[in-house]
This record gives sequence, C-alpha cells and structure tokens, in this order.
Amino acid sequence: MLENDRPLSDTYWLNVTDPGFPYVGVIEHTNLDPAWHYGGRHVVYLSKYLPAGTGLYRMPDDQVYRYSLLHLRRMFPAFREEWVRGWHVWRAEHAQPVITRHYSRTVPATESPLPGLYLAGMAQVFPEDRGTNYALRGGQRAGRLIADRIRAAAARPAHPAPLTTGAAT
Repeated sequence: MLENDRPLSDTYWLNVTDPGFPYVGVIEHTNLDPAWHYGGRHVVYLSKYLPAGTGLYRMPDDQVYRYSLLHLRRMFPAFREEWVRGWHVWRAEHAQPVITRHYSRTVPATESPLPGLYLAGMAQVFPEDRGTNYALRGGQRAGRLIADRIRAAAARPAHPAPLTTGAAT
C-alpha cells in the first residue's frame, strides 16, 4: 500500500492481466474516497493473492517496496518515487475463502448457531466473486436480520403471564 502525495491515475480500480506485472489490481482508494479523509495522502493498494511459499510473499518488506516501484513505473511512466510519503506491506495466509465444489452446501449462514452472533464476510459472497458491492449487500442483509430480531424481541412480553391451575376461588 502506498501513501502518495498525488494520484497515479484517475481510475479507482484497475484489474491487471499483464502476466509480467506482479499484481492483479491497482486500487486507488482515494479516487473513490477523497484524499482529504487521509490527510491529503493518495492511498494506492496493490493486490495479489498468492501462496505463502512464493518468493514475493516471503520477500522482506523493503524488497517488496522496491520491486513494486519498478513495475509501477512501467505501468505509470510519470510515476516517481518522490511521490511516495509512506508505504506498508501486509500479508495474510488466509485472505479469502477457498471455494470448492458444492460450496453452496457449506456457505455460512448470516445467523450463526451462537445467539446474538451474526456473520457478514467474504465467505458468504457466493456464487459471485469477491467485491465491495457484494460485501455491502451482505452487511445490509445482516443488518436487516439483526433489526428484525431486535423488533421481534421487543414485541414479546417482558414477563410471561403466570400460569394458573385449577378453579379460581
């Protein structure tokens, strides 16, 4: 992730299919959400899902940064390292669910078996591929379900009427 003093382009999400480019996406977040939200910095994510044993995954952070700059200059010829005000590298071995055959049978439900625990995550984005719009849809679905459960609980009497047996005297 780069924090630049200016944008690379005017594109928010750029899918990259060039096999010589090490990332599959260049996401300029601040082309969607203004840079003033980030202290004037232009936030650029470089996206790549890869196995933990690969060279890029195991490469030290400073080498990842240098390696990325070389490729960014190729894609954005005007780009200069002087634009970069900060950079960060994150890794997660389990960054997305692995969709297997018959996944539709195991997609986690929004309402979990634990009372009060609701799920809205990437594991539920199915059959579509990951995407912000689908994540938003899942969050809205979970929110509506939670609101319905709260309304239903509020409609129930707080204390049930006592049970009576036998005839009243």
